[in-house]
Amino acid sequence: MLVQNKGNHSYQANGLTLVPGTNKVDEQDFEKFLAHPLMSHLDKNGEFVYEKEKSKPSAKETIAMIEDAFDVDMLEALKVDEDRKTVLDAIDKRIEELTQKK
Repeated sequence: MLVQNKGNHSYQANGLTLVPGTNKVDEQDFEKFLAHPLMSHLDKNGEFVYEKEKSKPSAKETIAMIEDAFDVDMLEALKVDEDRKTVLDAIDKRIEELTQKK
């Protein structure tokens, strides 16, 4: 699942670390992460953005998370399970932005 850490800091709890931006994490690991009292508090205050329902996030929501991602390997991994053209285009665009030499 995708989890967006909207904070300016990495957060670590119960074996999971969320860096700022979008992270791809195992759903069970994230549930353990949220079981920590501080992470639960931060979640209630909107620090983490993720799909709370078991359904697939909309293309618009997924693209917003992709635009906040900084891990090229994670983005490449997302492409494997994705079939929506707009999302695939957003992934390719973000990978290009991250790998361009300035």
